[in-house]
Amino acid sequence: MSDAENTCNKRGRLKIFFGYAAGTGKTWAMLEAGKTAREKGADVVIGYLEPHDRPDTSRKAEGLETVPCRVQDHNGLKLREMDTDAVIARAPQIALVDELAHTNAAGSRHRKRYRDIQELLVHGIDVYTTVNVQHLESLQNQVAAITGILVRERIPDDIFDLADQIELVDIEAPELLDRLREGKIYHADQARLAAQNFFTEDNLVALREIAMRRCADRLNRIAPETWARDHVLVCLSASPSNARIIRSAARMARAFDARFSALYIQTADNRNLEAADEARLQENMRLANRLGAQIESASGEDIAGQIGIFARQTHVTKIVIGRRGRKSVFGPVSFAQKLAEAAPDSEIFIIPDPEADAADGTGTRNRNSGLKRKATDMSGLGLQVLVVGATFILAWAGERLGFSQANLLAVFIFGSLAGALYARHIWQSVLSCVACVILFGYRFAHPVMSVVLFDKGCLMAFAAMLVISVVVSRLAIRLRSQASASAQAAAQNALLYEAGQSLQTLEQDADIAAYVTREISRYLNRPAVFYPNRSGSLGKPLYAGDPAGLLAAREQAVALWTLKNNRRAGASTDTLQGARGLYLALRHRQHIFGVLGIDLGRDRLSTAENVVVLSLLGQAGLALENNENARLREQEALKAQQQGMKTSLLRSISHDLRTPLTTIGASADLLTHPGLHEDQ
Repeated sequence: MSDAENTCNKRGRLKIFFGYAAGTGKTWAMLEAGKTAREKGADVVIGYLEPHDRPDTSRKAEGLETVPCRVQDHNGLKLREMDTDAVIARAPQIALVDELAHTNAAGSRHRKRYRDIQELLVHGIDVYTTVNVQHLESLQNQVAAITGILVRERIPDDIFDLADQIELVDIEAPELLDRLREGKIYHADQARLAAQNFFTEDNLVALREIAMRRCADRLNRIAPETWARDHVLVCLSASPSNARIIRSAARMARAFDARFSALYIQTADNRNLEAADEARLQENMRLANRLGAQIESASGEDIAGQIGIFARQTHVTKIVIGRRGRKSVFGPVSFAQKLAEAAPDSEIFIIPDPEADAADGTGTRNRNSGLKRKATDMSGLGLQVLVVGATFILAWAGERLGFSQANLLAVFIFGSLAGALYARHIWQSVLSCVACVILFGYRFAHPVMSVVLFDKGCLMAFAAMLVISVVVSRLAIRLRSQASASAQAAAQNALLYEAGQSLQTLEQDADIAAYVTREISRYLNRPAVFYPNRSGSLGKPLYAGDPAGLLAAREQAVALWTLKNNRRAGASTDTLQGARGLYLALRHRQHIFGVLGIDLGRDRLSTAENVVVLSLLGQAGLALENNENARLREQEALKAQQQGMKTSLLRSISHDLRTPLTTIGASADLLTHPGLHEDQ
């Protein structure tokens, strides 16, 4: 295989020198890079150079080989255009081609110069080129709104995004204006006109910012999942001020163009919240989800430790928390200090929380409300009555068998411990302990049938019984809560892990939607329906369970509202709450793929159920986004392949026709020669 064929099989690399206005030095930087590459041994030529009558630029190009341009007549004007065929025939390693967004003269092979450059790339030639930010298609309206000028020479954004390298050529706006006044960009008349229109300092500052943001956006699209990208984490709670903290974290995530996660940690204290706190917690989750956060959950009593574990595992770079009003009860170590030790690689941002300060901390309010709620919870009281009754019967039987008073006291001590182990709340263990003390003192202690005790040592035993009951009941309650939370978290993690694995294997959007609908329906044990987004309208529904209650016209109207407004609606919400179903948008960032409806009736999702549903929807949205990106990459690859086949076909036809046409032309010329002999 020849070197030329090897070159054609290898696609060239595209490097764009990017600026925010004329005169920033893009062409100069391109020529400098070309000379540097030549000094390193590369074969470099100038395919096209637009010097704009700038002597410095022309002098900079000296020493570089230039492929002659093709001169073309257009309405009596002589226009210079890049000779693409000549550059391909020259076959350099690197071609310097100025003005990527240039529109070729009528009659050229390609209407736009970027098409010529694509052809050079197909032939294995690396291309260095230049373009300004105002020439990008997606920024047309934004640039026009700033400058008042509609730029007509534009390039598709995919040409820019698919470049192998972008070099931002930057210069301060005042310095660029000085260059304009000195005549280094345009002639005097042109410079005066430009200074009155496009080249104002406000315009240039705005365009410079847009150019920088566009380069940053491209980097994020190239490597959206690299750990070099910032990751902002905010913690969810039932605190009234948590919404403000979530909004602050969302603004930070947007400012840094970072991944955004919201973590809810289940503890023994927040497993049984009051209805108002539960509603506020779920509203905070919905707010975080609307602002683009990925909802995650964990369980454990050490909140700082759980945040640290999550931060290390997911490479969180910034943690946003609210300032608590109190420090640790056992010392001067604050929550922020504990968190700094648990997540040493993350920056911690503390948002002032005046509400927490005024109320001695959100956690105090939650604990107080929890104690108030627990004081009215009578569940488990019957079991305490049964334990106390069984203790009394055993002591009465022991008395009949002749057991001593000390042995009978031991029976009541074990009875109080049993009551503490099975108590649902601390007040129940205290109540059962007091009942044991009263029964023992009245019925079994001397004098019998009296509250007066001859043996004062029993008082110490009673005090020890009370302390031990409180300690044992507190430990037992916490262990049961942790075991329940661990079991629930394990089940949720197993469900989410299995869903993540399954979604990665599904290639069709309909299969992904059907899977997440089926899993949510099975997890909640409720019917569910999914409407895909069909150009802003509801598509054919996919459902799990009996969806009869969700397919009515009224329910579909609520689903359509959710699709149009990108907000949850229906049952258990403040929007269209008369609906039977709860409707949630399945989205990734701001791209809505469809709407999921869950048949709730008059019920509400618990906090744990809400976390799982949002996590499943988030995973499904990411899977659908990945599928869409894969389809776009396939289309781009197909377009590139078609362009390569087209170019190869044209070259083959040109090669096959050139020889016979040359022969025919020579024969015709010979036949027209006046001095031919008869044999000739």
